[in-house]
Amino acid sequence: MSGINAGFRFIKILDIGYVTLIYFLLAIVIDVLIDKLYGEYNEKDENKKSTLRKTIDLVGMIWLNGVIIYIARNIVPLIPSPFNNINGFKHSRLKELESAYVFDFVLIYTQKNLVKRMEVFYDTVKSYFFKQ
Repeated sequence: MSGINAGFRFIKILDIGYVTLIYFLLAIVIDVLIDKLYGEYNEKDENKKSTLRKTIDLVGMIWLNGVIIYIARNIVPLIPSPFNNINGFKHSRLKELESAYVFDFVLIYTQKNLVKRMEVFYDTVKSYFFKQ
């Protein structure tokens, strides 16, 4: 491996970490806002709702997350990188800019209200289709 190639790869690895950190932090900030929007999961209130209403609420939350994921995937690539143009590295060509797996995972699984609703929905589907 030549020095130029090694330097390029090192800068690319640093940039991947940089992009991952941006996606992670953005997801946490958005999660806090979404949790404030929806409030805490209240089991007593949720038990009063029909299964259809609970399903519609969950679908709405997932839809909102899908829109947020789309927006984030289009905004993060616009954030400049301190590693751009070092050793011939072009930040805009980094594949990880548009594959926001870290963002998706953190966004979905740190929303307490959404996770609880998914657990309840899972249990409902399981008991309905796989009665024991």
